[in-house]
Amino acid sequence: MSSPPTHSARSHLRRNSLEILQYAKRLQEKYILHPFWDGSSFDKIDEISRVPDVDIVDAGCCKYLLIEVNNCGTAYGQSKLVVRGDASCTYHADILEKLEKQINTKELVLNCKGGGRIQVDPATRTISVYGRSQEFGRADHEKTVEILRKSYPQWTVDLTDDEY
Repeated sequence: MSSPPTHSARSHLRRNSLEILQYAKRLQEKYILHPFWDGSSFDKIDEISRVPDVDIVDAGCCKYLLIEVNNCGTAYGQSKLVVRGDASCTYHADILEKLEKQINTKELVLNCKGGGRIQVDPATRTISVYGRSQEFGRADHEKTVEILRKSYPQWTVDLTDDEY
């Protein structure tokens, strides 16, 4: 009779299961939903002015990225920083991939400047920025806070020393 798996073995199995589910989701999006939902029937963003400065969760905690959007098309040389945070994304790279699907990559190029976490509390109207991305490093949180304050002028946006 075999003994039950140890805590570390269960943790390893859970992590592997999550990775397998994420991989299956990507395959499904690429090969099953792709012909119908690849974005080709929708207009992709091709002008830097049409890229929203901020797109984050309405409430809760999520990973975020600070991304530089560069125009390589007709308005070559223009750039701006944008903030993206999505609770449905398991990894920071998923956030970048999601934005890449929304833009015309022949006109706009993305350059990730790092990441962290954002905590949004609509009850107190506060947003906290902290942490770092293991994949992309720590974002310039001061620039992130500056961008968020412009989009949320009635909210308190602050930088905390919290790590996760």
